[in-house]
Amino acid sequence: MALNTQPGWARLFATVSGEHERLPYAEIEGVLDAENIPRNILECFTQVYRFTAPLEPVSKAFKRLALSHFLCEEIGVFKQGASCNELIHPVLDLELKGSVAFRVRRIRASISPEEASALEAELNRKASNSFGLLVDLENPTSILEVVSSDGFLILGRRVCASGRRSVLSRSGGRKPFFHPSSLKVELARTMLNLARVRKGSVVVDPFSGTGTVLVEAHELKAFPVGLDVDPVMVYSSLRNYRWFKTLSVCQVLGDARHTPFRRADAVVTDPPYGRRASTHGSESLRVYEAFVKDASRMLSDNGWMVFLAPSRLPVEGFLESNGLRLMETYFIEVHMNLTRKLLVAKG
Repeated sequence: MALNTQPGWARLFATVSGEHERLPYAEIEGVLDAENIPRNILECFTQVYRFTAPLEPVSKAFKRLALSHFLCEEIGVFKQGASCNELIHPVLDLELKGSVAFRVRRIRASISPEEASALEAELNRKASNSFGLLVDLENPTSILEVVSSDGFLILGRRVCASGRRSVLSRSGGRKPFFHPSSLKVELARTMLNLARVRKGSVVVDPFSGTGTVLVEAHELKAFPVGLDVDPVMVYSSLRNYRWFKTLSVCQVLGDARHTPFRRADAVVTDPPYGRRASTHGSESLRVYEAFVKDASRMLSDNGWMVFLAPSRLPVEGFLESNGLRLMETYFIEVHMNLTRKLLVAKG
């Protein structure tokens, strides 16, 4: 695909977390789709997603992400071992205002911690002493990221951070009601992004539990609707909604197999599984079958369904039999005896 050179477009890269090999890249794609942002994907490296796109909308949308760290405007890509002079020269052409600081980040074992520290110190020393740049290590106007990955050094000017820190501030131990089977908040946000949720979307979680998905849907300015069969869970989740001031959540007591809802733009949920979660006596596979059938009924045309299931459960056939297309599957290892799959389907 030819690179788009329209005004306002830029070469960009995002550094992503290493907790899953594919999910962080898919989350970025989901957010760009949700915000209708065109892009051209470039060659990517381990934990580095490279693309061209209009800078301003991307920088706004980037704050939705939970599995990314920061967004940079790419300056250049260099072979590992490039000299400090090679890295600094293209920075001079940018005519940056104010102070700068180089930050060197290593992906996995691409270089040793000692090599990364030495390169960072040398870059900042040479930038100041040999090239006359104003270097401020404490509070720079521009941060210049040098990311070491797969034998390359990717250099860029940091544009913004993701929403990861904000998302993690709402994790399990930081809310008044927590349950051992609760969905991790960063995974909940990722699932919403995979569902292409946008402002005003009606998001239904038919196994809402402690309300993690609904709180994150509220943060995305969607309209969150939750349902749970357990009265104690429903009542207790209200404490979390009050705590996070997500009073727009509509919480209902009911059965996910027979919901009262007419329409949803997205169904995002984590059906109960294992010893700590309750299906109130129903066998797991039957619960999934009935849930998918009901969810497909309310899902709008081209709506998205994103949910988790134990990897051993053959739930894929339920999607096809109810007119849904399985778009993506991701496997997530919970512990030695449990691997879950995250399914992304479209109406």
